[in-house]
Amino acid sequence: MRVALFIPAAFLAASAAARLLIVHHPASVDADLAQPLAVVTYWKAFGGMLFAFLAAGMAAGSAAYAAVLRSAALSVRNTALICALSCAAALSFPVVFSSDVYAYAGYGDMALHGVNPYAHMVVQHGDALLRAVIWQWGNPPPVCVYGEMFVRIAEAIVAATLPLGTAAPLWALRLLSCAALVACAPLARAAFAPLGKRGAASAAIGIALNPVAIVTAAAGHNDALALAAVLAAFGAAAGSSWPLASAAMTLGALIKAPAFAAAAGMAFFSQRDAAWRRSIAVAAAATFLALAASLPLLHGVRDHVLAHARFAPQFSLSALLASIVPAQTAVWIVLAGCGLGAIAGTARLLRGDPQGAAVAAAALWLAIPNPHPWYGLWLLPAAFLARSGLLRWSLVAASLAVALRDWPDATWRAFPAAAAIAIACAQFVPALVALTACTRDLVRPGRRAFRTMVLGFAPLHSR
Repeated sequence: MRVALFIPAAFLAASAAARLLIVHHPASVDADLAQPLAVVTYWKAFGGMLFAFLAAGMAAGSAAYAAVLRSAALSVRNTALICALSCAAALSFPVVFSSDVYAYAGYGDMALHGVNPYAHMVVQHGDALLRAVIWQWGNPPPVCVYGEMFVRIAEAIVAATLPLGTAAPLWALRLLSCAALVACAPLARAAFAPLGKRGAASAAIGIALNPVAIVTAAAGHNDALALAAVLAAFGAAAGSSWPLASAAMTLGALIKAPAFAAAAGMAFFSQRDAAWRRSIAVAAAATFLALAASLPLLHGVRDHVLAHARFAPQFSLSALLASIVPAQTAVWIVLAGCGLGAIAGTARLLRGDPQGAAVAAAALWLAIPNPHPWYGLWLLPAAFLARSGLLRWSLVAASLAVALRDWPDATWRAFPAAAAIAIACAQFVPALVALTACTRDLVRPGRRAFRTMVLGFAPLHSR
């Protein structure tokens, strides 16, 4: 417990240092600091210093996090308490490094006023919150890429809190995300209960006390909310044979799309009996209904995102390859290699081996053309399904290293190429190590089988 307290202490120290620095801010960031929530976007050296303070806090917190995770001796109650204290400390940091919470509030405000957030259109009505959103994102705002349930949650939050001030919906969304991350501690304990007491404790600690997850929750990202729904569904399925438990997975899918992938893996945690078949049937029906409810999202992505999308990888394996070969060739190389890894992981899941989820997660992580820190939260549940310590720790390292992705956006639009390569390497090397660990794990049984076959035929050859 004493070691775990270093995590919120590290964030408090980072916040104090940043607040002292921001008193002497340059005049060029006056307009940003005047917004309801200041977002560091290309603040040059000043933005780099603020990011350095936060990065130092995350690094110090990561050392304590690794020590607590290695012992796995923290109770679920204390894990939730430390997570809550850490989120409060992270919320005290005077700035954030992502504008996504403005977009969330904007989608809720648009839905509240009868404007379709899935349509790429100029917003005409102009309350104070929408003006702040447009200042951050432009007009029209970006197309909503989240599920219908999340839009309704954001709408309810905006309706309840906007009378309290323009900043109130932003803070309410940030507090909701933090509360969801705190809830992930007991939910992970229930979801991972079939792996034993130590495995469940490790998962609860690994998800709820991850410093990058804490920072992204404090910034208001909705990944913790979707993950909490996913863990609740797994916990319900682990503690009950009731087939409708698998339907709860669709709640996460109606918040954010990665929960659909989690729904696909749920059936492999059940025994292959009549209850297992019922769970698959119910999960399939619920997933179909979730897709039907997501038609506005799918139409918006098709008409307004994919229609104007262009491949521009940044700070990823694809970006590194694109600097050597043409971009189209790079993406096909990466997709082919990562596709094989994902197939290998899926094959393991089909054989009833939960470690396949960790293998598939590492492969999919390498395929992301532009990874962001909040994506790393989805690596953590898969990491704690791995039996291999190297595979588990490399995925945890990947979830921490991705925090470096915020450095370019905080400093210069024309970020130095050498630094960009270093960030990309720091982000994808841990996942490559994870796949290497998986390959070694796959090669050993094959080598033993080959040796057995050769030795088995040796006496026949001698005769």
